Amino acid sequence: MNKKIIFCFPYKKGAGGVNMMFMRLASYLGNQKYDVALVDYIDGDMAKNKDENVDLIPYFDDDEVLIPTNSILIFQTMTPWSLYPSLKVQDSINIFFITTLPANFYPVLPGFLRNIMYEGGIVAKLFWNTLLLNEYNKSKQFLKLIEEKNSHAILDSDIVCNLMKSLNTKITNPKLLPLFSQDVKENEFLKKGINDSNILNIGWVGRLADFKINILNHTMQNAFEYANSEKEKINFVVVGDGEYADQLFAKESEYFSITKISYVKPSELNSFMLTLDILFAMGTTALDGAKLGVPTVRLDYSYSQIPKNYKYKFFHEVRGYSMGEKMDSDCFVNGLHDFRDLINIFHQDKKQLSELGFDFYKSHHSIDSSSNLLLNYIQESSLRWSDLIDNNLMNSLFYDVWKKFRSK
Repeated sequence: MNKKIIFCFPYKKGAGGVNMMFMRLASYLGNQKYDVALVDYIDGDMAKNKDENVDLIPYFDDDEVLIPTNSILIFQTMTPWSLYPSLKVQDSINIFFITTLPANFYPVLPGFLRNIMYEGGIVAKLFWNTLLLNEYNKSKQFLKLIEEKNSHAILDSDIVCNLMKSLNTKITNPKLLPLFSQDVKENEFLKKGINDSNILNIGWVGRLADFKINILNHTMQNAFEYANSEKEKINFVVVGDGEYADQLFAKESEYFSITKISYVKPSELNSFMLTLDILFAMGTTALDGAKLGVPTVRLDYSYSQIPKNYKYKFFHEVRGYSMGEKMDSDCFVNGLHDFRDLINIFHQDKKQLSELGFDFYKSHHSIDSSSNLLLNYIQESSLRWSDLIDNNLMNSLFYDVWKKFRSK
C-alpha cells in the first residue's frame, strides 16, 4: 500500500480504549514500514505516547487541520455530522470506519438524556421517531453507505446484532476486526511465579466512563461482600480516571481495601498487570491482561444498574470476539459464574486458568492477524470523503441549532 494510513482520534480526556487501539495499530504498522500517522491534540494521550516511527498531525479546535493527499483516513465510527470540524479533507481522500460500540451510530440529545439514549431502548426510539427522525434516518443511510463501499469494520458479533436491532436494518456480511493487544511470546504470569500472598489483588484498568461505572461498582460490591463473608483479604486496585470518578464504590473494611491510581503509562502497563491475581476488564484492557496470562474476567457494560442475575465470563469463555457485551439488549448472552464461583475456580487451579486465557488470546486476538485483516479491508475500501458530502450526511439541522443555542 502506497497511501499514508492516518488514524484520527483527537481526545482530551486521557487514556482510553480507542486511542490505545489506534496507537497500537499505528505502532505495529509503522514497524512494518508503512507510512503511518495519528491525528491528536498536542497534549493528547496518543501524541504523548506514540512511537518515533509514527507521525503526528496536531489537531486544533480553532484552526484548520490539513489531511495529506494520497491518504486513507481511519475513524472510530460516529454520526457523520459529528466528524471533527477542524479537519480539512480533500474530496478524493479515502476514509474507513471502525465501530467499537452500537452507540457510535446513535443520534442522542445532549444533557441528562444522553446516557439513557445510548442504551438504544424505548426512550431513544421515541426521540428517533419524532424529534431526531431526520438524524436517525441519516444514521441508517450512513451505515448502508459504508457497508456498500466496503469501508466499515466492526469489532465483534454482539455489536453487529445490536446495530441491526436498534437501527432496524441488516448487515449481511460484516467485516469483523477482533480487538487485540501487543503480543508477547510467553505466559508472563506463570513465568514470574504465582503469588501465594494471603491478600488477593484484584484489578480494574479503564476510564471511569458512563457505560463502565455501573459494572465496575457492581464488581466491587460483589468483592466487598465476598471478602467480608469469607474473611478473605482483597485489595481492589482501580486504575483510571474520568467524569464518573466521584461515583466510584468507596466502602472498605477489615477485609476489603481499595487502591486508586489515576494513570499507568502504556509502557508500564504489562508490569502493573503482573502485580494482579485477577483482572476484571473490558475492551483492550481485558486483552492486555489475557495476553500476559493474568487470569482475566471479561466484563460487560450497561448505562444503567446491573441486574442481580448478572453472571461473569472468564476471558476464554467469550464467543464472537466481544470484549464487552451490552447488557440491556436482546443480543446479550449472560455468563456462567457468580463472584464466589470465580474466586473458587481461581483458587482451585490458577495455572490452568492462566493458560486457558493466554492460549485463547493467541488463537483469536493477535495484533498480527488483526492488522493484516485491517490492511485487507482498507485495500478493498472505496469510500471517499466526497461520498459523505454528496449524500448530505455531514450536517444536521437539529445539532446546528443546538450549537448556536449553546454558544449564546
